[in-house]
Amino acid sequence: MNKPAMMDCALRLLRLLNERKSLTSAIVAEEFDVCIRTAQRYLLYLAALPCVSVDEEKHTYSLISDYVINDKIYKASEMAMVCAMIDYATHIFGPKDSSFLQELKHKIFRMPEVYQVLSEEPIDMEKVASVRQTLERHVKQKEVVSFSYSKKGKRYTVEPYKILYHEGFWYLVGQHDGIVKKFVLDFIERVRPTGRLYMDIPESIGKTLHEARTIWFNEKQPDRVTVEFDREVAHFFERKSIFPRQEIVERKGNGNVVLSFDVHNEMDLREQVARWMPYFLVLDPPKYRAFIRSMATVAANRHENPLA
Repeated sequence: MNKPAMMDCALRLLRLLNERKSLTSAIVAEEFDVCIRTAQRYLLYLAALPCVSVDEEKHTYSLISDYVINDKIYKASEMAMVCAMIDYATHIFGPKDSSFLQELKHKIFRMPEVYQVLSEEPIDMEKVASVRQTLERHVKQKEVVSFSYSKKGKRYTVEPYKILYHEGFWYLVGQHDGIVKKFVLDFIERVRPTGRLYMDIPESIGKTLHEARTIWFNEKQPDRVTVEFDREVAHFFERKSIFPRQEIVERKGNGNVVLSFDVHNEMDLREQVARWMPYFLVLDPPKYRAFIRSMATVAANRHENPLA
C-alpha cells in the first residue's frame, strides 16, 4: 500500500472508530469490503496510535482519553505535517463532512512556514511504546498492576490513574501504598496485572491532576506563595497568567508587581520561578524564601571557584 493510500485508510479507520466507538476485524472487513486478514492488518496499523486501546481478549479496538498533555507545542515541521494531514482529510471527507477542518487549521497553526515555535524534544517513543500500550489498557480497565522500576531497583504495586506527558517525558501517575506517585515510563519494566480492580480515581486526586502545571504536584492542598517581580519582567504577568491560580496582589509605584500563586513544594517553586531569576523576591512563606536563598548561594559558590 502506498503512502497516500495508507493515509486514506488511516483517516477512514479513525472516522469509523469515532462513529462506532469500538471496532473488530469483522466490522472493518465489511465496511472496507476486504478480507478478514487485510482488516486485521489495517487494525494493527491503527493500534500503533497512542489514542487507541486494544482489548486483546475481545479483539476490539476503541478510542481512549486517558492522557494528560502538558504544554506540548509542536515544531514547525511537525505543524506543517499536521496541516497537510488536515488538508488531505478535507479532500477525503468532502466539503459536507469537513467544513470545520479548515477553521480548526486556521485557529491552530497560523502558517508554520512563517512562525517557528521552540520546544524541548520529547523522549524517543520507541523506548516507551510497549510499556505505554500495556499501561493504557490497564488504566482504561482500572486494573491494579505491578511492575519493576529500574530507577529504584524495586517492584511496585500501583493503581494506574493517568499517563502524563511533561517536558519531553512520559509518566505514569498512580497510587502506591496510599500515596500518589509519578513513575517515568522508560524505567518501568515487566508490567503484570494483579487480578484486582480499583474504583474511580478519587475526586481530590482527579482535581489535582486536572489542575497540574508541573510534574511536582501532589494531592495535598498547595501552599499559597507571594512573590514580588521587578518591573523588567512585570509586564509578562500583566499580559498572561503564568502561574497556577495566579493573582495580582499589588502594583507598586516603581513598576514592580506582587503576585500570589499555588506551589506544592520547594521543587515545584524552583521549576516555576527559576527562569525569572534574578528578577524576583519571595515575600511569603519564609520557608520558600530560605529555600531560594540557599539554592542561589550554592549556585553562586559553585561559580565563584569552578575548579574547586
